[in-house]
Amino acid sequence: MNGRRIIAAAGTLALLAGALLLPADPAVLMAGTVAAGLAVAAVLAAGPAHPRLATGAAVAGGAVSIALTAWMAIETPDGGSDPDAVTGLWILLEPAMLVVLVFLQVRWAPPRESVVSAGAAGAATALIVQRMLIGEPFPALLAASALWLVPALAAGTAAWYLRWTAAERDRTVQRARQEQRLQLAGELHDFVAHDVSEIVARAQAGRMVLAGGDPRMARLLEQVEAAGVRALESMDRTVHMLRDDEDASHRPVGGLDDIEALAERFAASGEVAIAVDRRLRRDTGRENGAVAYRAVVEALTNVRRHAPTAGTVAIELVEDEGWLLVTVTDDGRGAVRPVRASAGLGLPGMAERVERLGGTVTAGPRETGGWHVAVRLPIPDRGDAA
Repeated sequence: MNGRRIIAAAGTLALLAGALLLPADPAVLMAGTVAAGLAVAAVLAAGPAHPRLATGAAVAGGAVSIALTAWMAIETPDGGSDPDAVTGLWILLEPAMLVVLVFLQVRWAPPRESVVSAGAAGAATALIVQRMLIGEPFPALLAASALWLVPALAAGTAAWYLRWTAAERDRTVQRARQEQRLQLAGELHDFVAHDVSEIVARAQAGRMVLAGGDPRMARLLEQVEAAGVRALESMDRTVHMLRDDEDASHRPVGGLDDIEALAERFAASGEVAIAVDRRLRRDTGRENGAVAYRAVVEALTNVRRHAPTAGTVAIELVEDEGWLLVTVTDDGRGAVRPVRASAGLGLPGMAERVERLGGTVTAGPRETGGWHVAVRLPIPDRGDAA
């Protein structure tokens, strides 16, 4: 994008300098070339990201050229005198600029906009020759315009071909990704889910056979069973998402309302005191809730893996000037732990999801000991007060 803008700025300066240093005679003959050149610069600077601006510039460039042709037909019915070399150069530069406009608009603009903008530039290209054939018979005028239209048609065809090949390449990539997702979904369903189901079945059998009168063993096996069932449910949702199940892909695994239950399960599975401080005044959005839930899951997983001596964990859900702040801190109780961002793909993956929503993630050791993970997410304006 920066390269296009540099080319657009350089071309604009060159065009304006040429108009000042080498003017046409009469100067009005430069109007079409200057308008078309400025339109090309505007389209290059706007690019595909601003189709309306590019379309407006292209239509304006074509309209100025057509208006100049009409003016010359009215004001110089005899065709005027033969132009000098400089003026002839300006006249030939105008259709070249218009052909470039046709190419850029067919290549980048949405289909409907490209028909209007490229059509205006192409029509202006075909009509330029009428300035030199004033007074000729209509068949000759028609044939000349048709001939001058050929470069614009060629440019449009080339641009359409490039556009089609790019779209076909994207479709090929999407098909390949879809095949990979389906293969992964099949493997999750056929192999991993089968193994997790076996774990759940063995935990259920263990509760009946091994627990006996030991409540701690019964509680442990019950937790194993519950964790296995949750894993199966999460895996089922993941399989549906990989298979492009629209309902499943719009149904998040968890949200802000599920964090308290998550904290209770975490505390029940160990000897960690966990507290959840929730201070939210409005709905923060479904996507924010799902990402916040995953962030808390990742933070608690890291506590379990890297800080087994942690005695307390604090989770805060706070709204601050249009931002959702989610923090998870633990005391660590002097545990020696590795840098968590390099211990796996958990924190980098979480940071990627947060950044897609316009948020940020920070993680690191606390001065008082332990670890701190903070997620900051923008709250959509549509949220209502809670």
